[in-house]
Amino acid sequence: MAGFVMRKHQRLKKLVPVRYCGDEIAGEGIINDLSLSGSYITGNAPVSVGMALALQMFVPGDPEPLLVDRAIVTWVKRSKFGVEFDTHEPKVAERITQVIATLVKTQHGSSSNE
Repeated sequence: MAGFVMRKHQRLKKLVPVRYCGDEIAGEGIINDLSLSGSYITGNAPVSVGMALALQMFVPGDPEPLLVDRAIVTWVKRSKFGVEFDTHEPKVAERITQVIATLVKTQHGSSSNE
């Protein structure tokens, strides 16, 4: 299976609103496939590969936005783009892990009603 890559971290398929900003750019969008290492975003402001962004994620039920000071754009396709988080700060990695755990619980809890 040439080209097959295993994901390092669990991905959460739950939509989370996000604001992003970088050099001379500011936009809003939706985070998709959130993981400890990154995600992809559908946004309203164009970005380019290699651009560094700061992210504010608005997690449902959490009064404080999740802040990622540095996320690098790894791919772009129209209004969608992938970012890799710079999670060298343990507090940021810990908070992302907590958010994913909380969202996984609420996602699994709501799936029984569908």
